[in-house]
Amino acid sequence: MVEIRDATPADAHAIATVLVRSWRAAYRGLLPDDVLAGLSVVERERVWSDVLTTCPPRTRAVVATLDGDVVGFAATGPPLVPADRADPTLGDLYALYLAPDVWRLGIGTRLHAAALERLRTCGFTHAGLWVLDTNHRALRFYHRHGWTDTGRSQLDRGPGGTELNERRLHHDLTVGS
Repeated sequence: MVEIRDATPADAHAIATVLVRSWRAAYRGLLPDDVLAGLSVVERERVWSDVLTTCPPRTRAVVATLDGDVVGFAATGPPLVPADRADPTLGDLYALYLAPDVWRLGIGTRLHAAALERLRTCGFTHAGLWVLDTNHRALRFYHRHGWTDTGRSQLDRGPGGTELNERRLHHDLTVGS
């Protein structure tokens, strides 16, 4: 049975494990193999432990569990890109990742709905996200769930300084998820 709940600091290791497994599967062929091989659960766990312990204002994280094990997570909050921070009604979906063995089982849709609800609860009326422009699986998922392209793009830096060409998507939170 799948349960969606708020993440706690005790989930940091499981979130880090899901993140690394998901990146290695989803970004294979999109990012260099050595970058994916070099992803560290320990390093990601440190980051998530800090995030979940400090929990900045209007920032939320949820996990999906299957039989008690974390199999996915989503994180939301105020925009990280300075140009977007001026709008207090805009929140961002920072991350939504699932363990590859539970892809296409509807868990991502449930996590997505929970993430959008957290954004609404924090007072945001619309949302944005940045997605790797070559991640067609993610783009299909988000478009199916009501996200639209804004026409904006950015060059971000990922692990090891890897260039990440990203597209900006938008979702109106005043209509269904």
